[in-house]
Amino acid sequence: MTRKKAQPQHDARPADAVEDAADGLPADPLEAAQAECQDLQARLQRVSADYVNYQKRARRDIEQSRQYANEDLIKALLPVIDDMERALAAARENHGEDDLLFQGMQLVHDKALETLGRFGVTVIEAVGEPFDPDRHTAMMQQPADDCEPNIVLQEVQRGYELRGRTIRAAAVVVSAPPEWAEDGQGRTPEPK
Repeated sequence: MTRKKAQPQHDARPADAVEDAADGLPADPLEAAQAECQDLQARLQRVSADYVNYQKRARRDIEQSRQYANEDLIKALLPVIDDMERALAAARENHGEDDLLFQGMQLVHDKALETLGRFGVTVIEAVGEPFDPDRHTAMMQQPADDCEPNIVLQEVQRGYELRGRTIRAAAVVVSAPPEWAEDGQGRTPEPK
């Protein structure tokens, strides 16, 4: 027994009236299928674009995790470097730079900084630079006649960056306008 294909019947209604009154969809199954196909293609394109973006983001996150994986260890070593620098300053003051102990300590200090440098650590240069709140922490302001306001005058504690990211801001003394000089009673007037 063979079945005959049903021939599509043409509706006598005008083309704009060929919508199903119940849900507003075209009554013609071909038009409905084409609309659904276009909708599915648009969805597929959006999902594909989202997936490609996800892959890029995941790769970027993994790479960033690798680059900054040692950050906690490096932060823990920075106080050791600070102590070495204080010891070097005391040895320079008490024994001079010709002393073998001072020279040995200097070699160890330089080697430690060189090793950290291989992992992307750099010292933040502060003195003479404009104050940058992303790289410097102002400990105090000091009036200065010989330079513009907001210039780093002195470094209290060194700052460090890891591959361009500040891991410890430099603690600094920043220049203030000369009119900020204390008024003789230990107070600093408000800036004008």
